[in-house]
Formats: sequence, C-alpha cells, structure tokens
Amino acid sequence: MSVQDLSNQILSEIEQDKIMKLAEDPVAFNAIKKYILAVCYKHGVIEKGVDHKGNVNWALRMAWGAINDGGIPRSDEELGQNLRALAYAVQIVESGFRELSEMKPMEKLEDEIKNPAE
Repeated sequence: MSVQDLSNQILSEIEQDKIMKLAEDPVAFNAIKKYILAVCYKHGVIEKGVDHKGNVNWALRMAWGAINDGGIPRSDEELGQNLRALAYAVQIVESGFRELSEMKPMEKLEDEIKNPAE
C-alpha cells in the first residue's frame, strides 16, 4: 500500500493538508518525531545531575518485575519477545514518520508522473 493510498484511507483532506504543512517545517516535524521516539527509548537513561532510577528504563522495567517479589514472572524467552516487540514498535514509528514526510498533494504527484526526475 502506498503512502498516498494509506493517507486517503485513514485521513480526511484537512488532516492530510495539516500533515503536509507540518512536514514542510522540518524543525517542528523533527521535534515531534524526536519527542515521540524519546518516550520509547530514552526513559531511564542516565542524565547528568539527575538521580537515576534503573527500573524506569523501558527495557529494564520488563525484567525488573520478573526478578522481584510480587512482580510478573517471565521466562527469558518472554522477556526477549517483549524486547523484540518494543524494538519493532520503534521501527514502525520511524517508518510512519518517514511516510508522513513523503506525503504530497495530488498536484505534485501528477506533476512528478508527467515530469519524472532524471
């Protein structure tokens, strides 16, 4: 499914226009992308001047409960599956932002078809 097909399927014309306008502003677009991805993989990262809590990191949190009383017992295989799923989620978010950045108005698409870049 192409970016255009997906956007037509799930977004109204107004929503598509807003996303295309946002993608034209790389600072705003990348700031939103950075923030969303940071929520996925920055939690629990040690920062200068801030007390660190090891059980805040998203990957360690899964294991934290598995090794402490009252936690959810998980096998090594289950922990690995969950970690892989979270890694795939980050990749999917990255792909979604790449696709959003590739959205173009229909006029631009028609012009690109008529006059392909050489």
